[in-house]
Amino acid sequence: PSSANANANANAPTPIPVIRKHNAMISQAEDLKSQGNQAFRKGDIQHAIRCYTSALECIPKDGGGGTACAMMASTLLSNRAMCRLKAAETTTSSSSSSSASGRPDVETARHSLMGCIDDCTSALERSDEHNARNIMSDGGTDDGANDNNNALGLRGKILYRRSRAYVAISQLPSRDDDDDAREERLNSAARDLLRLLSFQPNNAEAASLLRTARSAHANLGGGGMGRSRIS
Repeated sequence: PSSANANANANAPTPIPVIRKHNAMISQAEDLKSQGNQAFRKGDIQHAIRCYTSALECIPKDGGGGTACAMMASTLLSNRAMCRLKAAETTTSSSSSSSASGRPDVETARHSLMGCIDDCTSALERSDEHNARNIMSDGGTDDGANDNNNALGLRGKILYRRSRAYVAISQLPSRDDDDDAREERLNSAARDLLRLLSFQPNNAEAASLLRTARSAHANLGGGGMGRSRIS
């Protein structure tokens, strides 16, 4: 009986007031996302990050809000990850001119890249949530198929952005990172890229980055993790 009640509750229609609340949250998040997109196109990366962060605060973090909220959260996290990746690239390109050693800027870049990786990981979790909800609902309609295609396209972007961050952070100069740590990041990048290429086999950028990761891996010195075992 308890199992039957749980299934009945899961399949019960969402109350109208809840739907309206979710729609209002999505609308507010969409407006902030548009502002973030405009800021990114203008090169104002930090303002774009603030817009995406504010938009994320409109989305329930407890799994509520249905597939639309999960998809929006995944998109916002992916966009913020792209901003952090761009910020890291800008920082490293100007590090030599901003300080004698470039060390402070390298640490700033590292922080941005770790933020990018964290955002991508969270985005994938929300994407998985969206996919799980879609499986439970009727996914046989044309709208359902389009929704799944959009989710798959977003997933590809997230995996590519996280792999770029892994490769970039493995190439930063550091007194603390040894070759084993670099290898772990390059392996993580390769795994993401292989996952991406499994459903986007003609993605030239992903294939090129995979070659870069494998080349960087081949140039590592000796160590305990087995240099020939990159993914």
